[in-house]
Amino acid sequence: MNTKLLNNRLIFLGLMACLLLSLVLIYFIFKPEAQKHQNDLNQQNQTLSENNHTKNIIGGNHQAKIPTLAPSLQGTEIDCPIQVDAKGKLVLTVGIRSCFDYFFSSLGEKTETELISDIRQYLKATLPDTASSYASYLLDQYVAYTHALKNLKATSDFKTGDAEGFQKVLNQMYKVQEQFFNSAEINALFGNERNLNQFNIDQMRIHANKTLNAQQKASELATLIDKLPSTLADGVRVSMQFAELQQLTQEIQEKGGSAQELRNMRESLLGVDAADRLEKVDQEEAGWQTQVNSYLSAREQILKSNASDSNKQQSIDQLRNSTFATKEDLLRAQSYEIIHDQ
Repeated sequence: MNTKLLNNRLIFLGLMACLLLSLVLIYFIFKPEAQKHQNDLNQQNQTLSENNHTKNIIGGNHQAKIPTLAPSLQGTEIDCPIQVDAKGKLVLTVGIRSCFDYFFSSLGEKTETELISDIRQYLKATLPDTASSYASYLLDQYVAYTHALKNLKATSDFKTGDAEGFQKVLNQMYKVQEQFFNSAEINALFGNERNLNQFNIDQMRIHANKTLNAQQKASELATLIDKLPSTLADGVRVSMQFAELQQLTQEIQEKGGSAQELRNMRESLLGVDAADRLEKVDQEEAGWQTQVNSYLSAREQILKSNASDSNKQQSIDQLRNSTFATKEDLLRAQSYEIIHDQ
């Protein structure tokens, strides 16, 4: 196989693995509250299975038991927040894919064929006929889609931070999705993933824009976060704001930026109140650092004295206790001592 072609394929497969992992995390973080009842029902189903009950599963129309889970999943809550409407029809939500991925996470303990059978059994046991039939169809399409992804060859090379290269690879993946699902199914199964991918691409473009200073980047990133769908915004906002704060702070410090530049960036990214809180933390940290540096200097003088080791230790203990008022500060000071001595 051509070396470049092989590298492209490896890069693409690596990206796909990262995307799938990130979406699994999204499922756990952003499952809608409206699906809480279904999660409770799934827990009941798992308990019935573990106790070897043979009665009908609540919510299903069949005399069928849920499948025996792979060892790594036994004792866990079955993550299948699947919804049906009043007429027993399947409601398209990301919970369908979450359910499939939950079972497939044990691939290796069971074969793909066994897991497909398990999912079908679970769908049949817990859903009305109409919903179960449609969900099984989506399962077939999903399996075919994942197989097609594995055989897909990336059309371009790209490096970390290469927004355009990343976009080209994603466009390839989106075309494959369109081969197996209609627009409503794509929005339900892959909507969160697509939104997050687009966010990441826009984020790359902002950071790569050399005409923007740190404050301008912070302002554009804050706007970008605010435009995220409600299903993603709250959870992503916290993690992304922290990551961007770290990156932009480092950028300002490396360029020798002023305290006012740092303040402006924080306000643009997080708002005035958060910037005030961070400024207060900075002041407290600066005060602490002054205090601990003074303590370490006095401690060093004791260690250099001609006193006996026991007297030195006694003097250091007295110094530490008189310098730091709380138990937490005493413990923190001792940590600084270890770092200083090393």
